[in-house]
Amino acid sequence: MATTTQQQFDMKALRSLLREVLSLPSGAVRPCYQAGPSGTEPCVIVSVLTSVEIGTTRQAFDGAREIERLSTARLTTVSIEAFGNNAYALMQTLTTLLQASSTQAMLRTRLNAGLVTLSPLRDLTTVMGAGPEERAQFDAIFSHSDCVEIDLKRIEHASVLTRSDI
Repeated sequence: MATTTQQQFDMKALRSLLREVLSLPSGAVRPCYQAGPSGTEPCVIVSVLTSVEIGTTRQAFDGAREIERLSTARLTTVSIEAFGNNAYALMQTLTTLLQASSTQAMLRTRLNAGLVTLSPLRDLTTVMGAGPEERAQFDAIFSHSDCVEIDLKRIEHASVLTRSDI
């Protein structure tokens, strides 16, 4: 059975949008599995924490194309964490910018998603080696839909067995 993902929450597009909104250089906003740069330059790490289905999956059959389309509304919680000089101030700015109408429009057009809520901003500054390492983190919850199409070929022939002795 062949499946095609038509729409999914795009973390790469989210990282690109965050980099653009914060006016950070290329490579400054990274996925959680890539090591951040060492030093004082700001680095933002973005990772999915949870993704929860809202309601039930909607199913639709397209007989002309012989596919079944499954659409699921979801709430995805994303952790956004900054490291480096002024990490807390950078995340304060981002929490405000995420609520701007221009950012909301970019979320809708680029990710087909909307911002639902933000968690409180947390200062996670810690001592590393000889000095402090500035860190700040918050969670953002986004609403979006995932859509998958599955080949569902018609039944062209079927055997039917009838019994007359019943």
